[in-house]
Amino acid sequence: MKKLALVRYGEHEAGHLTEEGIRTMVLTAELLLPLIQDQPVCVISAEVPRAIESAEVLSRHLNISPVQTFSELYAAEEDGRLPNLSLAAKLINSLGKKYDLVIAVVSREYIETLPNHILKSLGTKEITETHLNRGEILILDYNTKKIKYLR
Repeated sequence: MKKLALVRYGEHEAGHLTEEGIRTMVLTAELLLPLIQDQPVCVISAEVPRAIESAEVLSRHLNISPVQTFSELYAAEEDGRLPNLSLAAKLINSLGKKYDLVIAVVSREYIETLPNHILKSLGTKEITETHLNRGEILILDYNTKKIKYLR
C-alpha cells in the first residue's frame, strides 16, 4: 500500500446520513478523485450505517465498488467501544497488499489514534495531532511517512 486515506463520515441523524451528509460525501469524493488515477483502490468502512452510507456515496462517485465493511473499524467512546489499533492496522495492511490506496470511512476515535499508531509501526517517533471534521480527509503516505489533509 502506498497511501491510506481516512475519511470522517458525513452528518447523520439517528445513525443515517442526512441530505447534508450526502452532499458532503459527494464533495469529499471530488477531493479524492485525483488520488485514485491508474491505481488499485478500495473503499472500506466501519460496520455502522452512517459510515457504510458515506462509503457507498464515495464508491459510487469514484466508480469503485463494492464497499467492504468491517466491525473492527467501529469505535465510539460514548458506547464504551475504544479503537483496537492493532487489529485495525492489521486489517488495513492486509488490504494494502492488494491495493495501492485504501480509503477508510471511520469515526473520530480512529482518526485521532490510528495514523500515529501506523506511523510508529513504520519507525516514526514524531507524534502528529490528527483531527478531521465531517467529510474531511487525512492522507497517510507510507513512503514519506507523512500526513497531509484534504479539506
